[in-house]
Amino acid sequence: MDLPVVLDDWSWAEQPISSSINIDALFLRKPETPDWKKLSQFYPYCPGGEIIFWLCPIEDTDWTLFEVENGQWILMPLTNFPAHEESLKGPITPISEHERNGENIWIYLARYPLKQLQTAMMSYYSQKVDSFQSIEQENDVWILKENMGRVIFSEQGEYVILAHFL
Repeated sequence: MDLPVVLDDWSWAEQPISSSINIDALFLRKPETPDWKKLSQFYPYCPGGEIIFWLCPIEDTDWTLFEVENGQWILMPLTNFPAHEESLKGPITPISEHERNGENIWIYLARYPLKQLQTAMMSYYSQKVDSFQSIEQENDVWILKENMGRVIFSEQGEYVILAHFL
């Protein structure tokens, strides 16, 4: 993956976001925390950093850099894809779309605690959930009815990453 200037000078490790979501992200190795001064010199138009996730359009890609648990920083390119019939509803931001083994996977980012996010989404999906499963936390997998697939919630520090598999 070609990284933007400044970010390409840092050391990254590509690894899955969590054991339950089979989507890779770049985890910052060195420096341990982003050099916000250097980023703001190269990208003064990009909002965020330090306390909120950094969002930056660079060339044809929107990039996000955000802190998860234990001071770990994740860098991901955002995919701008149009809303689709299967789009999840709730206080979430779509960040990526993939196809893997014939399955479509949409990734969303939420800046809410897991239980609050699930409560908010349950107001819309209560009649559409067929069952719950638990992988990393209680009820972190929702199996949806009517061929709507499954949703996996992965808590990452202040953020929750959702993967919607169809």
